[in-house]
Amino acid sequence: MRLLTFTLIGLLCWFVPPPAFAEDDPDYAAMIDDDGKDFAYLVCSDCHAMQHVLQKRYSRRGWRDAMKRMTHDFGMAELEAEETVLILDYLVKHYSPGSGR
Repeated sequence: MRLLTFTLIGLLCWFVPPPAFAEDDPDYAAMIDDDGKDFAYLVCSDCHAMQHVLQKRYSRRGWRDAMKRMTHDFGMAELEAEETVLILDYLVKHYSPGSGR
């Protein structure tokens, strides 16, 4: 079931254009285009502006800890392991100390 969920989310992120509201958000436009961008935007911007996320430079562990904190302390929905990996891979690749940004 988890594989099916991840597959469906992956297909949606690949084939479905970002929501219209995302295209009007300058924070979304500022995000680096890559796998995981749309899903990271949908999950993170549900609670706060993406600019808050884009300013951070965490290691993989730091991003994972931040996501756990959002879930446990602020009510972010529990994500499947594959969903967490999709977001972590995106954030670490583009918004970590070694990302060059």
